[in-house]
Amino acid sequence: MSVPIDRVGKILAGDEAGWFVKVLDDSGSTGGFLILTSPQPTFETGFDGWVADHDELVGYFIESGWKVEWL
Repeated sequence: MSVPIDRVGKILAGDEAGWFVKVLDDSGSTGGFLILTSPQPTFETGFDGWVADHDELVGYFIESGWKVEWL
């Protein structure tokens, strides 16, 4: 599974369906990836998660059951 970095996607199915997701490479600060979710595509409000590496990132998407349309 390929997860785009620094690109907004709309979650079509799974946890938080109807929300938006964006993954940021945070390797410079934390060494991992930040996963932002929000009801708005501007990410003015919402939540974030963190994973240590690409394998965990893919696992996060699988566990969430996300089907994402990348915009």
